[in-house]
Amino acid sequence: MELIKMTFKRIVSRAFNITRLPLGLLLLSAVVLTACGGGGSSGSSTSTSSEETTLVTSANGVSNVTCAKNAQCIEFIFAGVASMPKTLSQLSTSWTDTSTNIITLSKVPYVDGSNDAFVYSPQGSIFEMTTIPTQDINGFPGQGTRLFIGNGLPSTKMGTFPVQSGTAAYSYYAALPGGTNPAGTSVATGNPAYTNSAAIGISPYPLVSAVPLNPVVSGFYPINSLIVGVTLTGAVWHVEKANDASGNYYNPLNALPTDQCFGHPYNQQYHLHSYSWKCFPNQGTTGQSPVFGFALDGFPITGPRGADGHELTNEELDICHGTTSVITMPDGTTKNTYHYVLNREYPHSVGCFRGKVNYDLALGPDNPPFTPPGALGTNPYMKEGFIYPNAPQPPTP
Repeated sequence: MELIKMTFKRIVSRAFNITRLPLGLLLLSAVVLTACGGGGSSGSSTSTSSEETTLVTSANGVSNVTCAKNAQCIEFIFAGVASMPKTLSQLSTSWTDTSTNIITLSKVPYVDGSNDAFVYSPQGSIFEMTTIPTQDINGFPGQGTRLFIGNGLPSTKMGTFPVQSGTAAYSYYAALPGGTNPAGTSVATGNPAYTNSAAIGISPYPLVSAVPLNPVVSGFYPINSLIVGVTLTGAVWHVEKANDASGNYYNPLNALPTDQCFGHPYNQQYHLHSYSWKCFPNQGTTGQSPVFGFALDGFPITGPRGADGHELTNEELDICHGTTSVITMPDGTTKNTYHYVLNREYPHSVGCFRGKVNYDLALGPDNPPFTPPGALGTNPYMKEGFIYPNAPQPPTP
């Protein structure tokens, strides 16, 4: 337990320039577990041996709630809170062919800018992953812990946000609702509500996530949070859903352009979608793609190539968008394990979870640094103010 306290304090102090952390916060981080980085340098644009030119978007009418291939299923509570309809819609945009469900990437009017993390924070990108085999996540005995702590800003490049008026992407963002930020106020309005999506900027936030180190496949579980995984570049993946002012939901890239690395912010938090691995470093050109991050259930998320170097298709993956094979873990060891696969076909990353999730711990402790007084008792950043039980979810098989 002392190791966890020291790790948490060291990384959070660096990420937020905090010299003294409140004892209460340290205690909150410590009870996450029960006994048993880099700077903002320029990101690499190294891609796979065959860089993507098109993506396959979601079909019009695909289910939001049923776990199936070519779909991403959302748990009914989260879907209800988000007022998410049972099916996805599809927009006819200049980059989307609705007759074939093909997105042509060269036609996407990407958000301008190529900024490193120092543009958005004096500390740049701060991120560290620690493995603690002797500490277990509550509800997952004997599985150990993988702990991520950072400031949410990736080591790869980011676009210029808020999206600037007069740029190619502006009209698409201005047409969509910006929502309300539970962590504070927006620059554009002076209150927590954004005038539209174009007004959302990027800020550092307390990224703290504890997931099982050695997870176990136990089922097919719908997703119950906005975040589905943490990247090794220090950002997160979000669900592949975006809503308009009328309550329709779309594949995000079908509805609005991202930046050149396929990210953008929501509630000031930068996150990735679709061709999310485009800017990840050290991708290699042959053989099995490396691990690029981990899902909230603890399983690795790899790039699109299988062991023989070919890009895996949805037909070769299960309904959660994953498979079991021998892969090289970030520490250099090889492991035969289930892993999710990033590829060009919707949902592009995690379609559902193969292991149960302790969302309370995977999405960080309540009352993290800089929690506004009105949000005390929650985590207004990774949890968006929602309350999750400190237990595996779903509670029944």
